[in-house]
Amino acid sequence: MTVQWLSLAIGSVSGAILGVVGFWQIGTRWRKWSERQALTKEFASLAGLYATYRVKDDGTHESTGGTIEITWQAKDGLLEAAGFQSNGHPEWHSYIKMSREYAGAGTGHYNNSNSIHGGIQQVIYSKQNHSFNVMGTSHTKAQFSHFWKRKD
Repeated sequence: MTVQWLSLAIGSVSGAILGVVGFWQIGTRWRKWSERQALTKEFASLAGLYATYRVKDDGTHESTGGTIEITWQAKDGLLEAAGFQSNGHPEWHSYIKMSREYAGAGTGHYNNSNSIHGGIQQVIYSKQNHSFNVMGTSHTKAQFSHFWKRKD
């Protein structure tokens, strides 16, 4: 039995290349899956109904009568939030990406239900109060501050 060094070298190089590509593909998928699992563990419990309040200039909270419905989208690793007026009609909808780097912080883009316009939301979740502090900017550059408190 003779060793064909050329065939052995080609096979070794091909195997090494396929191994690197396989490791890269599997490693990428594994990291994404691990990240989604960690996000789910940390943020899935935030799903629920929240009462919404407008934060006035003096820091007091004024009830808007509306509600926020938050659901966890495990596949995408996002909080889906929908705002409803006091009469139950939808007002806006957003997807909020929570940060693993900054505990309880997240950013989302919202769209008003009756138009294509919306804006940006920045949220900070307080575990102690079971609430979100929300700051945002509308498409007209108007700034707002809201407080979402979990309904019991």
